[in-house]
Amino acid sequence: MSRYVTAALACAFIAAGASTLHLFARSPAGAAVPDGKGIFAAKCAACHQANGAGGGPFPPLAGNADVTASDTSTLILTVLNGRSGPILVNGKTFSGAMPAWKDQLSSDDIAAVLTYIRSAWTNKAAVVTTEQVAAARNPTALSGGQIFAAKCAACHQSSGQGTSAFPPLNGNPHVSAADPKEMIATIVNGRSGALAVNGTTYNGKMPAWKGQLSHADIAAVATYIRSAWTNKAPGVTEQQVAASGPAVLSTVGASIYSSKCAACHGAAGQGGGHGTFPALAGDSLVNNSDASGMIGLIEHGRSMMPSWKGQLSAGDIAAVATFVRSAWGNKGAAVSEQDVSAVK
Repeated sequence: MSRYVTAALACAFIAAGASTLHLFARSPAGAAVPDGKGIFAAKCAACHQANGAGGGPFPPLAGNADVTASDTSTLILTVLNGRSGPILVNGKTFSGAMPAWKDQLSSDDIAAVLTYIRSAWTNKAAVVTTEQVAAARNPTALSGGQIFAAKCAACHQSSGQGTSAFPPLNGNPHVSAADPKEMIATIVNGRSGALAVNGTTYNGKMPAWKGQLSHADIAAVATYIRSAWTNKAPGVTEQQVAASGPAVLSTVGASIYSSKCAACHGAAGQGGGHGTFPALAGDSLVNNSDASGMIGLIEHGRSMMPSWKGQLSAGDIAAVATFVRSAWGNKGAAVSEQDVSAVK
């Protein structure tokens, strides 16, 4: 609903036993204070590189205008809550999964590492304070209208009329549908590709808000949009957002499949490479009632199949597995994030 306004700090977990020295410096008074550079080296450099240049699916932090933006709120929320899904940085799309650090790093730690990142290399931005991070951890609940104004209006316009790239929300039959699952899935997972609304085709990309908006926030903004302007659709509850499960998973899974898997296995799961890459449509492993074999193959790879563990989050693996197990005539049940986490 909003343009990509943040750079995903896709800081991966460091292998067990990695050095945690220099995570703290000493103030003149001798009190331990977080060392942002040390935290970056221990928690973030494995993905974003010591020089902040990024690599592979992980975006650069050096020279990234979103990292150095004067409004730090979305940057802070990305580190606190993580994020997944494609992100556009300096004209290039990155798809590395960013873990949530809110339960592993204190507000002091996050303020320190963000202050370091915003002033390191060629970056020249102001500090991030502990108070800013603490406020983001415990936000004051916003109404749906406020969320729309902050997150959605830049693309869809304040009156919901849209632009040449982004579809209108006012008078949009997808928005006012009796069943809000499709709308919920779009907010949670984003979407790309052409979308026809009222006879006009739009090609603007919708970012994923999973991990950035809570179920309550999504329910609030969906309710607002469905009842604003000339729309007269019923509200959306937090329970409906939480219960949208497999439909939401399949939507984001289709996007992941398109970007990560289709080149080998085919857009319709038909396989490729003259038999080098197997078909997924009708595959017995894909359709097995026990999804653990498929999950293990995605995570660890085999032969020419790469390992996606560490490149895709457990939630993303669940999403793409759910999509594949229900696409092209497959009849496998949905896969949950807990299913993925249970496979070692």
